[in-house]
Amino acid sequence: MEDYTTLKHSDNGMPTWDGFLGPTLQVASTKELWKLHDLENNVIKAVNLPDNLVNLRYDSRYHDLVAENRVNFAISDLKLSGLLHCPKRGCSEISDLGKRTLSELGTDITAKYVHSLPKYVEYQKQRKQNSSDETADNDIQSLELTEGQIHNWFDKQKENLSDELLTKLRKTDPYEFEHMMIELMTRMGYKGADGKAFVTQKSNDGGIDGILNQDALGLRKIYVQVKRYAEDNTVGRQTISQFHGDLDLQGAGSGVFITTSSFTRSAEEAGKKFNIRLIDGEALTKLMIEYKVGVQVRQTFELLEIDNDFFDKKDN
Repeated sequence: MEDYTTLKHSDNGMPTWDGFLGPTLQVASTKELWKLHDLENNVIKAVNLPDNLVNLRYDSRYHDLVAENRVNFAISDLKLSGLLHCPKRGCSEISDLGKRTLSELGTDITAKYVHSLPKYVEYQKQRKQNSSDETADNDIQSLELTEGQIHNWFDKQKENLSDELLTKLRKTDPYEFEHMMIELMTRMGYKGADGKAFVTQKSNDGGIDGILNQDALGLRKIYVQVKRYAEDNTVGRQTISQFHGDLDLQGAGSGVFITTSSFTRSAEEAGKKFNIRLIDGEALTKLMIEYKVGVQVRQTFELLEIDNDFFDKKDN
């Protein structure tokens, strides 16, 4: 079983709801029938979640446990996709499809895969149809969502946005993509207050696609190489080693390599060895969303609470 540190996670180290998909299906396969709470607890134990994350709660009047809530969300999607099913109320078991998936993919099960399965696609189709009905509208309005469910809903929206963003990036003109990546690093603060950032000329760039001068004189530079690759076109060790050679010619001891695909394990090892920061498609879209590059705010929601200090002042 994978340790929690290897799973997709939030900034505080807590695995995201979809990070729990693989481990949940794996644990479900170890016993014929599971009660919901038992399955949740065993998944949390299986990934060696430390006590501080096990006991972490949402800051709301419900004070839901974050880990338990996210595992519950993973269980829900596994059921909707047919990887788990409920032989009786309050119980779950792995389905034949779930067993085949586990055999083929192991615990490397993503939200994208789960949401592509026929049963889940049909569920979404039916849900959209129902949402147009007055009865369904009334049902939705009567639901009382916990803060944990709201957080997980936003996580799902981010996941969908990341997928859409990555698809769009892979269709972007390569030279324009280079400009976008330099814009991203500028937004992240790597240009410096008095520095400059620019994309190198298409010809004779010496393997360097972009340069960020971190000061007015250009004494401190960051060299960037970007590859707008398809999902299955992974970046290997040879490409990273070549970039290291290009950096060496510039007298640079480090660099940044960005791709819309992913890196092989040997490429990741080379990146660590040569002090090259590797940013794959998943990390890239996360950064673009965080620094609002290529995305915009569609709608903002505020969650209000009673200001007790205001009332305490009035009482005194």
